[in-house]
Amino acid sequence: MSTRREFLRAASAAAILSPCLLRGASDPFGPLLPQRAFGKTGEKVTAFGLGGHHVGVAKDEKKAEALIECAMECGVRFFDNAVSYGDGLSESYYGRFLTPKYREHVFLTTKSKRNKAKEARKEFEDSLRRLKTDHVDLWQIHAIGSVNDVKGRISGGVLDLFLEMREKKKARYIGFSGHTSQEAMCYLLDFCKERGYQMDACLMPVNIAETHYDSYLINVLPKLQEQGVAPMAMKSMVFGGIFKHADNVTPGVITPKNLHEYAYSMPIACLLSGCETVGQIKENTAILRNFTSMDEERRKQVVAAVEKIAGPDLETYKRRI
Repeated sequence: MSTRREFLRAASAAAILSPCLLRGASDPFGPLLPQRAFGKTGEKVTAFGLGGHHVGVAKDEKKAEALIECAMECGVRFFDNAVSYGDGLSESYYGRFLTPKYREHVFLTTKSKRNKAKEARKEFEDSLRRLKTDHVDLWQIHAIGSVNDVKGRISGGVLDLFLEMREKKKARYIGFSGHTSQEAMCYLLDFCKERGYQMDACLMPVNIAETHYDSYLINVLPKLQEQGVAPMAMKSMVFGGIFKHADNVTPGVITPKNLHEYAYSMPIACLLSGCETVGQIKENTAILRNFTSMDEERRKQVVAAVEKIAGPDLETYKRRI
């Protein structure tokens, strides 16, 4: 297992080797946000993606449509989702307001928490029906919570099903997500490496507090880079809780701009954000359009500034299982 000192030593080189931002692309709906390479797939994706959670949980059709349309207008072409977001409602909104108009121009994802292949297969069929598409661009094993959870999904045939769906091109790429246990992710990656299975993407926490406590950046990121798996960032704002501590650290450190720019300075393919308003989408996409990478000294400063507030009380999404 890596140490924090080893990570910080490597972080400078990692940031230099981060996928470069590709600017200037457009499609029939307008200019795209800057893009990055999606692991070793050969795919390019917008470096910011709209998280699907807030699209569905509000149970508001007009709001869902407004968020989707705003994201498209702002150049977002990566659209995240999961069955559990609004109990399928978020997928239904994508199927109503996104795919009929934009399917061939967007990178569409969803996820499954099921631990038995038969249940996951049925759920995936339902997801495609709700999304009104015959395939997704990325299907993810959702919210892996512990090593035993991973073992259970493997023994339940879930990993085999994901590999099958990729082979059948129902899912162009496959991956996994989690924010509870970095050991679980390491176990899955090691399992796949030993058996020659290639995963395409991983969605995990990436934020300025991450290296201080049970870190995904320290323990998982090197394995992703070694195996050519595209890292995707979530919890860049530490589930929103970090803003409650803004007065306890150096002024000006805890801002949306700093939080996003730190994540973009890591070797990630895409940052996913669950925006509640069109204003948040516009703010977040503007940060990416104007982004310049944090240098090594600035990264060290913002990480050191939050050390006294970092840990389980801040990163409450870790160790829930």
